[in-house]
Amino acid sequence: MNSYRVSFYKDLLNSDGHRFKCLQREVDVESDGPSQALVFAERQVDNERLNADCVEVMHLTGHHQFEHPSNQSSAPCKHTWSRAS
Repeated sequence: MNSYRVSFYKDLLNSDGHRFKCLQREVDVESDGPSQALVFAERQVDNERLNADCVEVMHLTGHHQFEHPSNQSSAPCKHTWSRAS
């Protein structure tokens, strides 16, 4: 199992009319992969009420760093899903 942080965002406009992502909710879950992490997080969050426009799933390295080859970057892996408008 791996640790993932799932972030739910809403696309909003600021007072100047520029778009920005507003974080609505973050959930940390344990799963075998990013797609499963998204499913687990959606079960914990009322996504219909949030109506998130974008969801990001980030692999948290933490205590599992020994599983990654030393030549890989230590930057977390991030997957993003967006709703089609």
